[in-house]
Amino acid sequence: MKHILLQKALKYKKRKEIEDPKGFSFDNIIGAWINKVDKTFLIQSNDFKALGTKKEDIETGEDQKGH
Repeated sequence: MKHILLQKALKYKKRKEIEDPKGFSFDNIIGAWINKVDKTFLIQSNDFKALGTKKEDIETGEDQKGH
């Protein structure tokens, strides 16, 4: 019998490459994607679809304690 974590754990395919969002550059000081023209954050963009992160994190919601 497998350990419960091995039974329930989800496996994700490792991404080979993440492309920078068009029209945005990553600001290492702020730690966010910034629009090259109007300096707004990517997360505020109407076209934002959360395709990837700078560190290739996969958001699973596991850290939402108490929910």
